[in-house]
Amino acid sequence: MTSRADWQSTTANVYSVEWIEPNRNDFGHYNVVYSYRVNAEMYTGEFADYGSADESYLKRDDSIQIRYNPANPKRSFYPEARSATKRRLFFAGLGLGLALIVMLILYLNGGFKQ
Repeated sequence: MTSRADWQSTTANVYSVEWIEPNRNDFGHYNVVYSYRVNAEMYTGEFADYGSADESYLKRDDSIQIRYNPANPKRSFYPEARSATKRRLFFAGLGLGLALIVMLILYLNGGFKQ
């Protein structure tokens, strides 16, 4: 099995970019479809990028650097895609930070005295 660190880099062309609205089960994200060539054969790939709807983002016909598996070129990924896990960790950290601030304020105002 080839490690992703050993996958080859190539230029891909963005075919489509669609913003998917957030719902109960998932954050909003971009769904990106791209195409690339390996040894004169055309392949397509797709990824979800958990950015923000109000940011400037990839557009159709943009070029991106992807990595593909040389043993199975139809397998590829975009290394710069932002995952939902990173976004969840950010919001969890933000929530924890806010909780600590509230506890500190309560403590400083004598809120924990019995």
